[in-house]
Amino acid sequence: MELADLTAQHVTIARGLDYMRYLSLLFETGGRSTTAAHIFAQRYPRSLNHALVEKAATAAGTTTDSTWAGPLAAPQPLAEGFLAYVRPLTIIGRLPLRKVPFNVTVSSQTGAGVYSWIAEAGLKKVTKAAYSSITVGVTKCAGIITVTEELLRFSQPNAETVLRDEIASGLAQLVDTTFTDPALAPGGGSPGSITNGVTPIAPTGTTEAALAKDVATLVSQFLTNNPDPTRARLVMRPDHAAMLQHATNSQTLTVDGGSHYGIPVVVSATVGTRILALDAGAILLADHGVEIDLSRQATIELDDAPSGSAASVVTSLWQTNLVGLRGDWLITWKKARATAVSVISPTAYVPGT
Repeated sequence: MELADLTAQHVTIARGLDYMRYLSLLFETGGRSTTAAHIFAQRYPRSLNHALVEKAATAAGTTTDSTWAGPLAAPQPLAEGFLAYVRPLTIIGRLPLRKVPFNVTVSSQTGAGVYSWIAEAGLKKVTKAAYSSITVGVTKCAGIITVTEELLRFSQPNAETVLRDEIASGLAQLVDTTFTDPALAPGGGSPGSITNGVTPIAPTGTTEAALAKDVATLVSQFLTNNPDPTRARLVMRPDHAAMLQHATNSQTLTVDGGSHYGIPVVVSATVGTRILALDAGAILLADHGVEIDLSRQATIELDDAPSGSAASVVTSLWQTNLVGLRGDWLITWKKARATAVSVISPTAYVPGT
């Protein structure tokens, strides 16, 4: 890794951590941004993000002030630091998917016209192409974490890091699982998996040699259906990547990824018992980003499977000195072509065989 890349990574992590610190101080000061910025400067004198926080806290403005939106949005760079921490953890964060807005209809060509050479004075063929439309809706994933007021008020960096990592890893795991698990169909607020409805390639065995053979079949099928490999990607677990490297003695593939047959490889443990080949340019992604909200006055049902019924047992955060942190990620995806994804499933390859 280059020094510049390593430095940028450290800056991103620091911004995410400072974002959680700033949220904690906003809560501690009852939402008084000026006081929160002052305490931030005293408590974290070596932070690289003082300027970002202080601009948000000290700048004044009115509804007619041309700089009004800037001060209100000044904490955004810290929020983006948090988002930058979440997204690289996900499969979709490392794929060049085609970005589109929410709630739009996109035209997709499903068939090509027929063209041919014509002799002098010959009749030219009349042809046509086939098109369909794809609607990208709106879906979101979310979660609520409750902690004590004391934890936020007296939190040290390690406590903030734990909260940040929990939200990041929880959202990343949910997104990755939904994105790749063929059992998950669209519906119930979920965009479903890009592999849902795809007929899988059955593994020919459990050895490393079988893995190499099956991946060759996968790539062959995929390139037959998607002759433009510009945005082709392979997605597999780290152990599958390691076994494939060993079986083929590849000089371009490692446990961290790399390439196989010239196709970039994305590794993720959440891909499960499957290996994917996909055309990232044929998968539409709408992503509004993660929003973190905080409340101590709500009344909520403390259950990971809330019913929302009148008989539900609810808890007052204010009465019990609790704070609720809610993470919302407005995100959805849609496969533009049915042939854009090929998959091997279920995999059960054994290392060293």
